[in-house]
Amino acid sequence: EEAAAERADMDRLEPRFLTHPTLALSQSKDVISSMALKAEESVSSAIAARREYDKDLIKKVLDLEGTLDRYEDKLGNYLSKITAADLDEEQSQEVNKYLRVLSDFERMSDHARNIGESATEINEKKLVFSDIAQKELSILEDAINEVTRLAIDAFINNDTNMALRVDSLEEVIDDLCDLVKTHHVERVSKQECSIEKI
Repeated sequence: EEAAAERADMDRLEPRFLTHPTLALSQSKDVISSMALKAEESVSSAIAARREYDKDLIKKVLDLEGTLDRYEDKLGNYLSKITAADLDEEQSQEVNKYLRVLSDFERMSDHARNIGESATEINEKKLVFSDIAQKELSILEDAINEVTRLAIDAFINNDTNMALRVDSLEEVIDDLCDLVKTHHVERVSKQECSIEKI
């Protein structure tokens, strides 16, 4: 099913559209939107697997990471070919924007893979989170799911206001990360947590 969806997406990147930049860019946007939804699925699956370990979800995250790598390669190639056409200023800016978001969405899947690998390590080593650490991590994960959803919706809907919300939420997440780390260090120093109990 996933392979068929990927083939259908890639079929949209028709070489004959390259002489019609408006059409080629429209097709590219549709395929990038599909890629973005896969990136969102990857992040949410990784977080779900961290919360309650599930080998199938981990496999899904790893598979999606490979899929998103292929999307980035094929779309990057296609967008580079579009630049050979006679583009106006707006079309050139659109190509540049698409190339930037491609790597952003692919990077999301890399981060999801890292979360999935951490979930596997936590499961294998039977590590246990303290209640407070679990609560803090859940708040952070909820924020990550929200910023991922917002970023992808902002791209798909070309919504500048939503994109601005992504920037402010990203700052909140950075602050949350710092806070979670600080609290963990405090718990370790008070011997409320150890390497084995996070």
